[in-house]
Amino acid sequence: MSSQNKPLVRNFLIMLVCFIIDSTIAYFLPLNLDKSSITIVPSIALMMFVPLSMTLADVPSRFFFATVSGVFYTLVYGRELSIYVLIFLGITFVRSYIYHSDNLSLGEFIFLCLLAIAAKETIVYVMMLSANITHMAIFTFALKRLLPTIGFNILLSPIVYIVFKSFHIKVDINPYDDIES
Repeated sequence: MSSQNKPLVRNFLIMLVCFIIDSTIAYFLPLNLDKSSITIVPSIALMMFVPLSMTLADVPSRFFFATVSGVFYTLVYGRELSIYVLIFLGITFVRSYIYHSDNLSLGEFIFLCLLAIAAKETIVYVMMLSANITHMAIFTFALKRLLPTIGFNILLSPIVYIVFKSFHIKVDINPYDDIES
């Protein structure tokens, strides 16, 4: 395996572990089939993806990583909603071209996770609403799914941040990928 592929394989393995943890946590959370009570969606993989998306030196590898992660998320969790691929690509775009700092503070990390989770949940809700899969009112969605999901994941985000920092991942940015030139 070439040294260029090692960070990509490492990131895929980290994401796989995070997806397994998400599934395990979801198993222990109450199942809400009739949408009459609170629903919490664990998003550890999405939170880990936020800093991992910048650990690959070149932009094409980042977008490949985002696409594969989004496809995996769709296959495991979303089934027919392939919007997750676009969500992961959107996060990578924001991290690569708008907020491309590779050294996030805890506050920045929590803020970016909050935005990513809120965007994911809102986009999925709008897609399900437009496809007539749900008829949940926006206020009900916000109270019973969006806010509990954000609250639960924000409580877990410092742990995800500490775990990410414990990997001591060094980023060797490719000078030819500089967007300001």
